[in-house]
Amino acid sequence: MLEEFENYYKRFEKASIGRRIVAAFVDFFIYYLTGVILGLIFNPENNSIFSYHLEGIPALISFCLLFFLWPISEGIWGQTIGKRFLDIKVVTKKNEPITMGQAFIRFFLGFLDFFLLIGIIVAALNKDNQRIGDAAAGTFVVKSKYNG
Repeated sequence: MLEEFENYYKRFEKASIGRRIVAAFVDFFIYYLTGVILGLIFNPENNSIFSYHLEGIPALISFCLLFFLWPISEGIWGQTIGKRFLDIKVVTKKNEPITMGQAFIRFFLGFLDFFLLIGIIVAALNKDNQRIGDAAAGTFVVKSKYNG
């Protein structure tokens, strides 16, 4: 198995941790901005862009958007908007598109990775730059231009 990844690693350049962090910030900003817009539309008396409160249909819309921005877009295209912007992509060790199941594993373990920045620490210590979610799902984040 190690030899198989060695061949993979020679063909494709892994995405840097910095690039992955910036992509995550882009995605979080998009999600935050849509929440603010929903908050302003459905609760116009609260005209603050720094906080918003959603319940009912707006909260459901926000929840669905959360799933579309991360696991569904990665499961379909291998990229979120932030990853596309930074030219990185999630693939399997065989350079195949990830499955929807792998995307959801990455997403749900992302909460663990985010806690106390554990994901950054694990990725920094891992030669493949894999966070816990990547290791569990068997995925790697690579630069798109090397990914055909």
